[in-house]
Amino acid sequence: MSQPMAVQGTRREIPPLAEVEVLVAGGGLSGVAAAVAAARNGAKTLLVERSSILGGVATAGLMASITNFYYTDRNELVVGGIATEVVDRLAELGGTTKEWRSRSCPHYTNDPEIFKVLLIDMVLESGAQVLLDTWVVDTLVEDGALRGVIVETKGGPRAIRALVSVDTTGDADLACRAGAPYRYEPTASSSLEFRMGNVDLQKLFQYFMEHPSEYPTDQDIPTSLEQLAYHWRERGLLFVPHGAGRHMQLVQEAIARGEYQRKRGVASGLDAFGMYGLAKDRTAIINSNFEVVDYLDPWERSQAIVDAQRSIPHIAEFLRSHMPGFQDAYVAATASELGIRGTRWIEGDYVLTEQDVLDGVRFPDVVGMGAYRKKFGDRLLFLPHGFDIPYRVMLPQGIEGLLVSSGKSTSSSPRGLLRGQARCLQLGEAGGAAAALAARSGVPPRALDIRALQQRLLAQGVYLGDAQMLRERGLS
Repeated sequence: MSQPMAVQGTRREIPPLAEVEVLVAGGGLSGVAAAVAAARNGAKTLLVERSSILGGVATAGLMASITNFYYTDRNELVVGGIATEVVDRLAELGGTTKEWRSRSCPHYTNDPEIFKVLLIDMVLESGAQVLLDTWVVDTLVEDGALRGVIVETKGGPRAIRALVSVDTTGDADLACRAGAPYRYEPTASSSLEFRMGNVDLQKLFQYFMEHPSEYPTDQDIPTSLEQLAYHWRERGLLFVPHGAGRHMQLVQEAIARGEYQRKRGVASGLDAFGMYGLAKDRTAIINSNFEVVDYLDPWERSQAIVDAQRSIPHIAEFLRSHMPGFQDAYVAATASELGIRGTRWIEGDYVLTEQDVLDGVRFPDVVGMGAYRKKFGDRLLFLPHGFDIPYRVMLPQGIEGLLVSSGKSTSSSPRGLLRGQARCLQLGEAGGAAAALAARSGVPPRALDIRALQQRLLAQGVYLGDAQMLRERGLS
């Protein structure tokens, strides 16, 4: 068969679908927070999502455990606003523990079914509109500014006009299509989560109590056997860090005996065995595969999904035959979305570096703060201080009218410095609020009055520092 040839696309008039002040493209956690924030700040807002579920990796991707990037090593809460509202409301609905406000709780394992409905409720309560099963396929750029997008629907292509857009696609799709400079290295990994039911979590917990060397305390996030015991007994949460299986003799001896494979196709790291359990329904989310491919290549991306899906029966059977507590467990659900840790990320007006974070650099355009963990020698530790997230990391160079508010797509070095569900909620809120203020003020996001934005964020409960720090920033 001959090589496929390029074809000339058809040029036709595209009918309008909507005209809004703020368009948010991508309905993951960043997008939900952006849409809610924009609408709460008075902007006519439309959220467009390619799938039929809001929440992205957190719900469709079944990564139903929010990493605690809320608290510093000193147990100081450095996150507020929508990021804390979401966890509070999830807890009130029985979707996670109500006693989540502590550094000692490593992850907020949650019920994804409760979570996905909560996110819909929050968007609709805010007054924002939502379009599901709608793909953004192109951008409308006029005089160097993004003025809207072309979407593909079951009714055909449609045009959406917007004064300001927020890119929360997770792949910087709008920024890329609008011509903004970006970076891309096909080196990030992905994982396909799945959920097992009828798990005897007490038996799994007891195994770690009786074999303490099997439980890693410096893997993925700092934790301890004492914390494991407390959160299981008092809160019904069982957290086994992602990568735990690499340190478990039970797993590695089975591999040595030929009873388990750690690689199948492009799916590798099948011995990672992150496990996040909820006592209330005897379920566990299993995070135990890695794929590293070129996610912008449709063939490689599809192969990663196929191999990840086909690895799940192998992983589940191993758990049933070897892992305490899983003997009568079954696969209850498989994620409908691959959790990709990074594709494109923008070249923004500022590049946030890890050294900035470690040094606790204070930025005049701060729009949020966060907690950070790092390996020091053989110890994984949280920093004692919170770090600043500057507004400029969301401003892509070379284009006006656009903010990029997905954590893994923002301007940072290394890539993914701002990745994680808590940070996605923070960046989404900051981006949505900024988009609303810019649209209603008639200025591009790059020319926005930063002080006005910061005061708006503070009024919404966003944490920008304690009383002393706010005085030092001139914000009190």
